[in-house]
Amino acid sequence: MNTTLTASDLLALIEHNCFSGAGLAEASMLEGEERRAYRLAQVERLLAEKHGYTPLAMYLSDMFWTADEGRKPIRADNPLTTQEGLLSLTDERRRRLALTEEVAALCHDLSLHYAFDLEEALGIGGDFWVTNDELVVWLSATPYVHVAIHTAYIMKRIAIAQFEADNYMPAQDGLAELFSSEHHELVDRPDNTHMPPRDYVKAILDELLSIERHWQEGRRRQLKPDLVKLHDEIYGVVPLQFDEDVLQAAEALFDYMDKEVQGRLVMDDYDPEVSWSKQPESVRRTTAEVLGRFADKVREVRAKYLAKGWVDDDSLAFNYLMAHAQRCGHGWWREEDEAL
Repeated sequence: MNTTLTASDLLALIEHNCFSGAGLAEASMLEGEERRAYRLAQVERLLAEKHGYTPLAMYLSDMFWTADEGRKPIRADNPLTTQEGLLSLTDERRRRLALTEEVAALCHDLSLHYAFDLEEALGIGGDFWVTNDELVVWLSATPYVHVAIHTAYIMKRIAIAQFEADNYMPAQDGLAELFSSEHHELVDRPDNTHMPPRDYVKAILDELLSIERHWQEGRRRQLKPDLVKLHDEIYGVVPLQFDEDVLQAAEALFDYMDKEVQGRLVMDDYDPEVSWSKQPESVRRTTAEVLGRFADKVREVRAKYLAKGWVDDDSLAFNYLMAHAQRCGHGWWREEDEAL
C-alpha cells in the first residue's frame, strides 16, 4: 500500500479498481435487505474478476486487512482507518468508505475461507453445519454462485477440523480427499477447481449430508459413538448404511476395548511431550503388549465376521483401529455416551 496517498486518493483508487460503474455512491445510502443485496452482488463480482493474478476480492481485502483470521488491520497508518484520514473525508465519502469496507470484510472472509456472520452477510441464522437447512437451501439455489462455492468450502474446512478433534478419521479423510467421479477431480479449494459451481457445492453438501444421515441412523439405533466410529474404521470410509456383519465385528472390538484396553496405557512414567524412542522401557513394553493383543483381536474378529481382504494388516482400516485402541488405552474412550 502506498502510504503517501491521502485517504481521499486511496478511496478513489479503490473505487476505480473495484467499483467502477457499480453505483457505489447511490448504494451507500441503502439500508437493510437492499444494502445486503448490493453487498452480495459486489462480492460475487469481485470473487469472479481478476486483478492481475489475484481475484479482485483479495485485492480489496488487502487494502484493509492482513490474511489473518479476525480481520487484523493491514497497518496502523492506513489513511482509511486513522482518525485523521477519516476526518479528511466528506460525509458522502465516509458513507462510500463504510460500504466499501463492508464489501471488503466479506471478501476477506470468503477469499481466505474464514467463518463469518451468516445473519449479517446472507440473512441466514445458525451455523456452518449441514444441519442448518436454511443455509443448505440457500447454497443450492442462490444466484451468487461464487459466494456459494467459497461458503461451501468453509463448511468443508470446519467439518474437517471438527472430525479431526473428534478423532473421526474416516470422515476427516473422506472430506479432505473428496473426489468427484463425475468431473474426475478432487473437490479442492474453489480457486483450484474446474467444476461448475453448482456441482462443486452439491458435491460438498452431499458428502456432509451423507455423514450426518449416517449418524442420525446411529442415534436412531442407539449406538454408542465409539461403536459407530469402529464400524466406519473397519469400512475405511463413512458408508451409506450400517452393515450388520461389520457392526458385529465392531461390537466385538468395542467389548474387548472396554474390558482389555481402556486406561491400560495410563502410566505414571509416560510423558506425552517426549518422543516414543525416549519413553521409559516400561512404557514402550506395556504399550507394545496392549496394542499387540489388540491387533491379534482385530485379526480374530476379521476372520470370524468379515470377508477375505477386509482390514488387512497394512490397510488404512487397520491403522484406524490401532489408533483408536491407542486413544482408548490413554483414556479417551466413550466420552460422548452421556450425549446420546
